[in-house]
Amino acid sequence: MRNEIKIPVNKDYNLYFDHWKDFQNKVSRPYKDRLINSIYYDDESFTTAQNNLSGISNRRKYRIRWYDNSFKDFFYEIKIKKNNLGKKISLKVNQNETNLDNLYSFNNYFLNQKENKFFLEHLDSFDLKPQLKVSYLRSYFLYEGKVRITFDQDINYSLPNRLSKFNNIKDLMSVIEIKFLPENYHLALKLLKESNFVPKRFSKYLRGLYLSGIANYL
Repeated sequence: MRNEIKIPVNKDYNLYFDHWKDFQNKVSRPYKDRLINSIYYDDESFTTAQNNLSGISNRRKYRIRWYDNSFKDFFYEIKIKKNNLGKKISLKVNQNETNLDNLYSFNNYFLNQKENKFFLEHLDSFDLKPQLKVSYLRSYFLYEGKVRITFDQDINYSLPNRLSKFNNIKDLMSVIEIKFLPENYHLALKLLKESNFVPKRFSKYLRGLYLSGIANYL
């Protein structure tokens, strides 16, 4: 389990970090930038969205994720949040192992895969269908070797129609995410103090639903 802090910003990271003169001396770039694509799943009542909006301490999000423009391999993921700590359960799947019918219902794939029943144990009982596609460019930083910083920009949302058609909606906001183990909390506080970051709740899934007109709570 790890902590996660989010900082929404309205500029790209190069402009945002220009004022932080010592930034380059305190961080490394462990990975190259890459495009991240996710399809978020929910039921017809948007239960996971409502749980997130209400701030329920024990909640989950469901998605599939793939990187860059290749859909050859992707990941089924469940994000579990308990109070201020979170973790991600991830299962890599080759496209040859599934089809669009399985993708349309998050539950279907696991119901037919006995070896993945451990994953089913983390699924809630409601039927999960694709509700939102999110794509963005992610840049990676590592602060003092222990605190991970990611900067997500060029965020785009789209509503799936049987996964075949998407209407693209561009977000003018970007978001910085700081992720760290509980024992490195002091380093995260140091980072926040040095950078003047202002944490705020931010969910790409909720914001995408809002911008697409599905929800009006923001």
